[in-house]
Amino acid sequence: MPGDQLSAAAAVVAYQAVALTELRSLFDQVEFDLTDVLERELRVSDTLDSVESELDVVRARLRSMGVFVPAQDSPSSSATTTSVETPINPRYAVPIVPADDDFGQLVRLAEARLDLLGIDLTRDPLLQVLPSGQIARSLRGYAEEHGDISWDETDWTVVLVAGAVATLLDVILVRIPQDSTFRGRKYAGSPLTKWLQDRDRAQNIHDHFFKRFEKLAKVPYDAPTTKATGGLVGGMRPATHRLQSLGHDPALGFLVGVADLMHGTGTYIDKAGQLVQVATDASPIDLINALITHVRHLLSDVYTPAGLQPPLFSLLQLGQVNSPFALGPSGVKVPWTDVARYMYTNGYDLRHFFTMGITPGVVSTIIRGYWLLNSYATGGSAAQRKREHAKLTSMLLLGHTIATSGTLLKTGLLFGMNPAALNYNQILAMAPATIAWFREAVARDHRINQALDREWEFLLSAHGQR
Repeated sequence: MPGDQLSAAAAVVAYQAVALTELRSLFDQVEFDLTDVLERELRVSDTLDSVESELDVVRARLRSMGVFVPAQDSPSSSATTTSVETPINPRYAVPIVPADDDFGQLVRLAEARLDLLGIDLTRDPLLQVLPSGQIARSLRGYAEEHGDISWDETDWTVVLVAGAVATLLDVILVRIPQDSTFRGRKYAGSPLTKWLQDRDRAQNIHDHFFKRFEKLAKVPYDAPTTKATGGLVGGMRPATHRLQSLGHDPALGFLVGVADLMHGTGTYIDKAGQLVQVATDASPIDLINALITHVRHLLSDVYTPAGLQPPLFSLLQLGQVNSPFALGPSGVKVPWTDVARYMYTNGYDLRHFFTMGITPGVVSTIIRGYWLLNSYATGGSAAQRKREHAKLTSMLLLGHTIATSGTLLKTGLLFGMNPAALNYNQILAMAPATIAWFREAVARDHRINQALDREWEFLLSAHGQR
């Protein structure tokens, strides 16, 4: 329902509440027993009727004896004359209510009356005229039907703590992938990523689990140099060929890489940011075999020294889009293509992506854990949590926003604008958090609007029956 209709309805309801309150106050001022007064009036009326009958008998006898009796005004006419000559001014004027169905006229009447009473129509008039107890009961009923999504101090504290803890771990534990020197200054790498990328450990895992896939998973999108592509893909070298091959992307590869296997092609991004597809001598295979081969090939590469790029990371190379980063002492900003290649060749691979996942994981764990514990502690049901899910999504969105702001500040202030300090996993987490919040907010508004529509239909049908 549009907001102006809700405002108009609120004004009318507030006007009705004021009128009823005034009438109730007037009735409270009546200090006599109305029933007793009516009974007395009936007894007096009966007595007057009896006296009037007796007087009629006397008048008849006097007239029979030839005595003239002048006519008397009836009590009713006397009362009427008195009421006309001496009008009574009531203490309370009953408001005029439009007789037709013009809701706009009723709204204008209500707003005028509320304005005379000093009610601020720029704010909710109901909150200004209704008793606090009635407002509290209404809010409780609304929360029971639609869920309470308001935040208290504890909610704010939990979200701020989650964002702060995630940022602290990003600075201390995630850092950058490897020890490196950036623009003349040395920076220490992530201790966890160092452990994951340790050459001896990685070689041992590769030899025991994945080396056998190398011969079973030959793919057409694994050209290591520009020469191997017939000179079609510029800038290809062994250290960057997986980054430039969309088939090696852990996410895009299941579309592009599988399609390359089914068509015997290789799809790459050259150094200039252009998308290039290269035909090969490889024989096309069916979908099932393409999926199996693709998975085997990714496993055979994940624990090699270069590793695999993070999901969707290859797309940063498309086009010649300028970045805010300068990689050399000159301070000249370079395109994202060069930034992505620098990051990947300095350890920014899938293993560091797992390390970066600590930051969004901490945000989600703290907020979701608090959400569930608070629900259990207050006796909340699964149905109630579903109705109040919009609150959870808003808390997660703010928590991830704080953590994302933290990684941007970390990159700019603590690591001298080194792009390898960006927490790519945390940045990616903003998309699903935003979509979930927007989708839940729209769904909640839709449920509330449906409930309001049902109430309006009920009121209109009840009005029609009268």
